[in-house]
Amino acid sequence: MLQIGAWEFALKKTLLLIFAVTVATVLLVTFVRAAGEWQTIGQTEAGDKVSVSSVRVLKNNQRSALVRVEYKDPAQLPQGGPFVEMRARVRFNCANGVANPTTQWFYTRDRSGRFVVSKKANHDDQFGKAPEGGFGELVSKSVCSQTK
Repeated sequence: MLQIGAWEFALKKTLLLIFAVTVATVLLVTFVRAAGEWQTIGQTEAGDKVSVSSVRVLKNNQRSALVRVEYKDPAQLPQGGPFVEMRARVRFNCANGVANPTTQWFYTRDRSGRFVVSKKANHDDQFGKAPEGGFGELVSKSVCSQTK
């Protein structure tokens, strides 16, 4: 009886590991595929290059997009740093003309190209504001103006 319990535990552990690897692979493929599709939409006042990719129109006048900011000078962000790039999958609510991110996944790289931060938030009031580079309004206008 004890051996069956150990076997079930090992099976559950293996299934959890397979699930985690699958999710990580899907996220990585999403960002790799988007790499060739980045559309530069402008720069911040500090000269940071802002791009979007994979914009999707969702129900209730919402949009989903990948956002990338390439910092001109390495940036100290609330998540740490110094970082040279920030990427996020963001959902925008465009219904009232003011788009607010409601879900993000952050993948930020240091100078060596290594991903150093991974964050999931249900809501982030600071996304794209001054501490992160001041790109929020630029991204919101671009993403919410797209219709396909």
